[in-house]
Amino acid sequence: QGLNGDHLGFTSYLFHAAILGTIGYNFKLAVSLGPSAGPFHLIGFFCYAAAWFDCVFTVIAFRIAKMFGVLYATVAVMFVLVGMNFEKLMSDAKDSTDKTGDYIAGVSCLLVSLQCFYLLLPVMTGRGKLV
Repeated sequence: QGLNGDHLGFTSYLFHAAILGTIGYNFKLAVSLGPSAGPFHLIGFFCYAAAWFDCVFTVIAFRIAKMFGVLYATVAVMFVLVGMNFEKLMSDAKDSTDKTGDYIAGVSCLLVSLQCFYLLLPVMTGRGKLV
């Protein structure tokens, strides 16, 4: 993709692969500690950094197509919500049964997934509507 002139897509893929790989690698700690795991401030910081980069990607993407700009803006909001969830800012940190932050972050991830699914055919085939 980078060799074909799509520098935004190439940079975005590499960046998001790196940030999601880092989150996944550090997520092993949460699984091993179980419900007693405390807030993960470092992973939350990575998510906030990803949101900042996605804001930059949003500005660049709006020049290509509005739908890509909307997608990157939604991804930025998603990373903020996921980061807040890792730091347990949206749920009671003392109550391990409170899943409010999990639900909010999960719905934001679902919204981004649906947007990506919507863009799959127009991007891959060149057919369809890219507003």
